[in-house]
Amino acid sequence: MSVYRRWFCSCSGKPEELIYDQVLEEEVPGEPVCERCGAGPSSDPKRTISFRDEEEFNE
Repeated sequence: MSVYRRWFCSCSGKPEELIYDQVLEEEVPGEPVCERCGAGPSSDPKRTISFRDEEEFNE
């Protein structure tokens, strides 16, 4: 079983999933950022960021 965290921003009035910012030099994705307002989990001045953990069961 794996758990994945999905990030959302509600700056537009409804929750929209954030897109991970790719770090070009590394293959590890960076922090998810809202394309509309630029907020992310570590920078959320308007408190519009939320998350949901989802479980994935591997057989």
